[in-house]
Amino acid sequence: MGAGRRSRIRHTLAVALRLAGLHMRSRRMKHKLRILGRRQLALTQEIASLEARRRPALPLAPPGRAIGDARKDPIWIHAPWRAGSTYVWNKFRSCPKHLAFYEPFHETLETLTHADAEATTETSWPSGHPPLDAPYYREFEPLLMPGGGVRGFEQAFPYTYYFVNDEPLERQQAYLNGLVAHARARGRRPVFGFCRSAGRAAWFRRHMPGVHIALTRDGLGLWRSAFGHSQTRGNHYFLTRPLVILLTSRRDPWIADYLAALDLDPVARVSDMGLAQREAERLAIGDPILTMRAFAAVFALGTALSQRHADLVMPIETLSTEAGRRTLDAALAGRFDIALDWSDCAVPVGAAQADDEPFLAHWRYALRKAEACIPDAHGPMQKPERRHLIADPASAGRICGPARPRLFAAHRAPEPDEALPEGG
Repeated sequence: MGAGRRSRIRHTLAVALRLAGLHMRSRRMKHKLRILGRRQLALTQEIASLEARRRPALPLAPPGRAIGDARKDPIWIHAPWRAGSTYVWNKFRSCPKHLAFYEPFHETLETLTHADAEATTETSWPSGHPPLDAPYYREFEPLLMPGGGVRGFEQAFPYTYYFVNDEPLERQQAYLNGLVAHARARGRRPVFGFCRSAGRAAWFRRHMPGVHIALTRDGLGLWRSAFGHSQTRGNHYFLTRPLVILLTSRRDPWIADYLAALDLDPVARVSDMGLAQREAERLAIGDPILTMRAFAAVFALGTALSQRHADLVMPIETLSTEAGRRTLDAALAGRFDIALDWSDCAVPVGAAQADDEPFLAHWRYALRKAEACIPDAHGPMQKPERRHLIADPASAGRICGPARPRLFAAHRAPEPDEALPEGG
């Protein structure tokens, strides 16, 4: 072997060793930065908690009615984004005996002013929502503080607590009880339409008595709606919500295990909401596979939890059918003293295409993991007494994936030209 060739080999080996050393140092540095980020997040959350104690909170509601007084108790609607929750909330709002609060965990409520509340309507942004009789946040206006923000609302409510079920969260409970008290003081039944509660449905079941409704939509419908907003309207909000949740949320240990099983727990968390939003948008544009996996994981677990802990499961697709509406009307009127007109509900359900398979694979896998991870009655969460209205006993215990409603006997996929006003 010539001297020149030996020299080139030695040079190549030296370069390879230097690159390997740099790679190892880079991995160690990333690990240290991840640890520092988690410590910073914990410290920031502790500071936020201390600061929150200085904010005036809504008073606790007076002793409520016993659980089971389903004709007068609060109504809690738990739904993911893009499942028609605005449509359903607006139906309850249209009834004069209800005081219906729109998205009580929306981050906007931290700084909401009277001017903002009046200006935020279904036409002030490309919402696709049905026509509303009043701006979204009209019901919150009597609760606004002079400097802005709803009394008792805290920054941690929307996303930090999204996956927290096993902690008491007294201030979250006090805030919600205050809204209940506000409605009852006006002689009206409180209704809450959420898009940020499904991941903590077990907490709601334990701490917030009332009628719990799980509003669901099949995973592909959720994904198509969120992805469509991103592609056609340049609105990445719905596509990035799962990423924001992964970047900022605390988790019960069993939820952390679920995310780890889906290889999502290592997603580095951040402490600043603005930074989280920017990072989520960067990932949504630069890492579409991670975005898809995060979307499936967050909403699959939310679907599993909300169904497990609901009195009533409402698949929005089935609400678009005549048979489904008859079944729901009978259930609501007979048990909960609710009579609403759903005749204009029609959600588009199209057949899956070949390019939908990557998402559907993630969705099905996440659903299986979600059902397996939720603790049983002997775990930290107590399952409620099973009170679902199940028309088909064979469907009991199944998670609502594509076209798998637990409530209704007849399920017809509406024709593609049927359209539900795009809801939050």
